[in-house]
Amino acid sequence: MAKYGGLAKLYFEEQDKTLPARDGKKGQLIKVEYHRFEENNFCSGSAFVPKQGGVEEDDGWIISFVHNEDTNISQVHIIDARKFDSKPVAKITLPQRVPYGFHGTFIPMPRQA
Repeated sequence: MAKYGGLAKLYFEEQDKTLPARDGKKGQLIKVEYHRFEENNFCSGSAFVPKQGGVEEDDGWIISFVHNEDTNISQVHIIDARKFDSKPVAKITLPQRVPYGFHGTFIPMPRQA
């Protein structure tokens, strides 16, 4: 099972202008932003949960199950998609280990009176 020490956010509409010139042109690759986990912490995937009433494409949160291989503790990391390279807005420690490959789906539901 693949496991990842971080996540990447790709900006398909933007070029990375910080890259050195290649063939006389700068920024030939798409822009990428990274969210890295602490050492020996890994996930095997993530899901995007849109913010209700959000306007921008990345208005919402990235949710990922992250496992610390040193402590054998699993957590849910909630990452603000607009501040992707910042620390998670929340970490929820789970009562037992979540195996790599476990995924979740978040579906908006109407409020009940």
